[in-house]
Amino acid sequence: MPPQRVKARPVFDPDALKDELDDMWPPKTPTTTPRAATTERVTNPVSAQQSASAPSADPSSEPTSAGEATTTVVMQHRRYRPPEVLLSAEVYDALYQLQIAEKKTRRGLARTMGMIVLDAVETHAERLKSTWTAAQDRVGEGGLFVRPSSAAVPRRRRHAVTPRTVVLSGVNATNGRQLDALVGSWGAGTRSALVEQALRYQFDLT
Repeated sequence: MPPQRVKARPVFDPDALKDELDDMWPPKTPTTTPRAATTERVTNPVSAQQSASAPSADPSSEPTSAGEATTTVVMQHRRYRPPEVLLSAEVYDALYQLQIAEKKTRRGLARTMGMIVLDAVETHAERLKSTWTAAQDRVGEGGLFVRPSSAAVPRRRRHAVTPRTVVLSGVNATNGRQLDALVGSWGAGTRSALVEQALRYQFDLT
């Protein structure tokens, strides 16, 4: 039986230099930092491109405040309201009957109450100009005291029956201002007094 061979010990022992090899390598750096930096370098150009493509702020396109917006809406939806007058019952009845008759005979050409009033004022304009100026207070028989003329037309009427409120439909803003201007220039006192007297002349209710 041959003798057993003794296993020779290797000349180079890798475990002997393990610690020295570890010291020779540079220290390891965390992999998260360069990865984050790489991500940042990749995403930044995209963000910059999106920022460049975004439209710039235009002050003129900015929405108005809540108060201004409300005012604008109100102004856009505000409608002109025709003027109103107070008429005695007898004058209103005559005006109403005329309008009903025109609706039956003229159909689509029937005048509104406001247009009937304007026509009456225009028809009797010369008479209305002197209605409140010609019949001023006059000196009475004794010559000492001024007494109201019996032909004077009152600027404000007292009604035995409750007067009727009439909307002068069909009278636009321009004609409404003109009607009120005539009240002052003719001395009628009020719009109602002028319209009342014009319709009295029209319907022979003097």
